[in-house]
Amino acid sequence: MDGIPSLPPYAHVTREAVQCAAQASLRYDVPELLLHAILRKENGRVGASSKNRDGSFDLGPAQVNTKWVEYFAKFGLRKEHLRDDFCTNINASAYIIRDNFNKKRDWFNAIVAYNIGPNNWTPNRYRIGHKYASDVIGFWWGFQNYVDAQRGIRRTADGTPTAAATSPIRQAQASPAKPKQLVFSLSSDETGSE
Repeated sequence: MDGIPSLPPYAHVTREAVQCAAQASLRYDVPELLLHAILRKENGRVGASSKNRDGSFDLGPAQVNTKWVEYFAKFGLRKEHLRDDFCTNINASAYIIRDNFNKKRDWFNAIVAYNIGPNNWTPNRYRIGHKYASDVIGFWWGFQNYVDAQRGIRRTADGTPTAAATSPIRQAQASPAKPKQLVFSLSSDETGSE
């Protein structure tokens, strides 16, 4: 994995997270850095189960809502798989985000739907989802800036890259075209190896 940029440190930057996010990104055609931004925002853990006010639970690292358990059961997955297996959790997250993107046709609203669901967007619920999506886009942008810096990419004042790159902001603003897929690795000082 030499020569591939590493991600900035955050709770889920492990070799497994990087590999599973890369695989899920390619499988479901979801930007890889968006998956890392979701993980950063959700800050869940393998085995985590967080109760919501509506009685549902959010499971695992990407906090996949239990409302999806019945759907994923068609594929032989149980709640425990979503909660306790990192790769299953991030793949489910990528599937949900892609499904939302197919319905909403932009990344920002796909992220809103990931947080509040794809339907029944009251003004108050949308405000909550908008805040969530803004935070995720901020993490996504931060990851992109980190990767750009490692690759020597600079941007003009309006955010246009001076070298070929795809910014999350531009992807979030629409682009149903296939986003550029990136694959990341951990640098040796992040893994503790020499």
